[in-house]
Amino acid sequence: MILKTKPSWKNQSLISALNGLKELGDPRGFDVALAALSDSNAPHWTLATPTWDHRLAAAETLVVLGKANEGYSVILNQLKKSLAENDINDIFYNALQIKTLADPRGSEVFTLLKEKFKNNDNAMASVNQLEAQFTNALKKN
Repeated sequence: MILKTKPSWKNQSLISALNGLKELGDPRGFDVALAALSDSNAPHWTLATPTWDHRLAAAETLVVLGKANEGYSVILNQLKKSLAENDINDIFYNALQIKTLADPRGSEVFTLLKEKFKNNDNAMASVNQLEAQFTNALKKN
């Protein structure tokens, strides 16, 4: 558990700790994952690697621990904030986390996104793709 607080570039130590806890199915990962999920201010990656951000690693850890529902409201609040601020990057990043959590309540997010981007064909293509991935993730649960 010391690894999660070890200084590292863009929270690599935290990501590694979360990945380890996830792979082990270690219930101690719940508190670590929930705290990381809500930390939108810490440095994070924006690369297209499998787990490139501490918040995404946190969402994946919560899913493995069967606690995805605990993280849903955290992400929903962050999504609503990003919608109010018109922060396109954060809107889609939060939608990605909702898709990862695969909590059935997440369908409301796609309604919000479709309303927000109804006049933007490119954004709607992304929304539709994320929604399809979300629907597939729900079927697996």
